[in-house]
Amino acid sequence: MEKPAMVRDAALTRIPRRRSFLARSIVVLVSGALAAGTLIAAAPAPRAFQGEPTGDPELAAEVTSSVGPGHWQHYAAAHIEGDDVTWAGQGADEHTEFEIGSITKTFTAALFADAVGRGEVAPTTRLDEIWPELQGKEAGTVDLESIAMQRSGLPAMMPPANAVDAAVSFISPPVLADPYRASDEEVVESLADISVGEQVPEYSNYGFAVLGQALSEVTGQDYADLVRQRITEPLDMDDTYVPEGAEGLSHGYGASGLPAAPWTLAGTAPAGAVRSTAHDLSIWLRAVRDGHATGAEAAVPRRNFDDHDDIGWAWFTTTTTPAVTWHNGGTGGYRSYLGFDRDSGEGIIMLSDAAVSVDGAADVIAQADDS
Repeated sequence: MEKPAMVRDAALTRIPRRRSFLARSIVVLVSGALAAGTLIAAAPAPRAFQGEPTGDPELAAEVTSSVGPGHWQHYAAAHIEGDDVTWAGQGADEHTEFEIGSITKTFTAALFADAVGRGEVAPTTRLDEIWPELQGKEAGTVDLESIAMQRSGLPAMMPPANAVDAAVSFISPPVLADPYRASDEEVVESLADISVGEQVPEYSNYGFAVLGQALSEVTGQDYADLVRQRITEPLDMDDTYVPEGAEGLSHGYGASGLPAAPWTLAGTAPAGAVRSTAHDLSIWLRAVRDGHATGAEAAVPRRNFDDHDDIGWAWFTTTTTPAVTWHNGGTGGYRSYLGFDRDSGEGIIMLSDAAVSVDGAADVIAQADDS
């Protein structure tokens, strides 16, 4: 059930010749990456979650068993049955802040659904209708719904604008830094040179960055304000937000246990920058499940995605029983999972401040369905 997380996965880009300053910069960056790789190799192996247990011991045993070994640092979890929520954690609780990575896409999809309902856009609105400068360009023909359903033909990642960006993007994962540098304007400008592929299911972080920027363009509001005004404030999700910068933010840890820099993602924020808590995400899950969240219809399955899942706007739904509507996420130092059974309404949320998958938390729902 694992989809590509909000983690840099762009391939190494061929770097053209530039002036000597650029060459020296790249050498320094790559040397730093090699040094970081040495540190990562020397880091202690993951053992177990750390810190004082919080919340319900029975839920703690269930979720830690479901996600399996190889974890450390801290986690917070929530189990939802009807309107009842049970919490568990270790070194964290339901009010501890985490980066939620690609779960952000469920917010962006909700904003899209809301904009459709308001008449601000239509599912068939093309990018060249939003940005007329894209008329005659390949990307101009892409419509918003195809982006929301991860079948737009846009590449998985934004191509680097220049050699320095290519080098920084390449070395960021080894040094556990935020690889997303492009501004809002640069994300939009990049569309002019994009080659659009076949419109088949393919997960794209770049596509959701573009979708968020398109919604900002048509509403005249930046993405962070849209999330706050249309989603979090109406639901009293007071600890959920899009950060403006990295200063003062908590950090997570790479899979090796080394500290990872916070990710704010700049112009790619609509694909993965939201920070939240298990408490707030339990509000979000219930509101989407019950249909009273802004843009809750985004979670309704619309087309098949692959052998395991159908897809709505951002949200995946398993084709097996129980039918679980879900999304996961990941950044340089965090992993997350959120899902609910469409029939029983039971839900699970798992947040961790280490870059080790927690998708296995979905088994908590499956186990309950079997019992």
